[in-house]
Amino acid sequence: MLVYNDMLSGDQMLSDSYPTKPLVYNGEEIPGIMVAQSKMVPKDIGEVNTGANASAEGGGDEVDDSVETVCDIKDALIGFGYEGPNAIKAKDFGVLFKSYCIAVKNKIQEKGEKPGPFMKSAKAFAPFLKAEFKNFEIYSPKSFSPETFIIGWWDDEANTLGAPKFIYFKHALIEEKY
Repeated sequence: MLVYNDMLSGDQMLSDSYPTKPLVYNGEEIPGIMVAQSKMVPKDIGEVNTGANASAEGGGDEVDDSVETVCDIKDALIGFGYEGPNAIKAKDFGVLFKSYCIAVKNKIQEKGEKPGPFMKSAKAFAPFLKAEFKNFEIYSPKSFSPETFIIGWWDDEANTLGAPKFIYFKHALIEEKY
């Protein structure tokens, strides 16, 4: 299994058990940016379905509305412990995003690598950020590192599923194999 750690905070952000796909905006793929669709799942699974046929045994397909559900990616127990969403205005997030980009660029250079691909992604992301900010939720990683953030995005698919997509910059993540 691969786990993706944030380059700045070291926090685990995602694993390959969550399918990702490229972020597409206005019909164009934004290079170096991926999204993962989260889903709402029961917080405590409790009894496991053993395959018995409840309808043949007189049981129904009732749904227990009292079962607490959580977002699988952000939950602290079954996901990665994202904190939030945090209340932040677009202007303030713009400042945070700029600082984040500088910090990631510096970290990439410290590793002796070229930051060009990351900077290209960040630049291509800017118009999407401006157009879609109203549909974003901003989260902090588990460590509450002020240098980094996670974006939850409520597009049409996310609204239908009742859980946000999360957006990640590939060049700001470090893959760790388990």
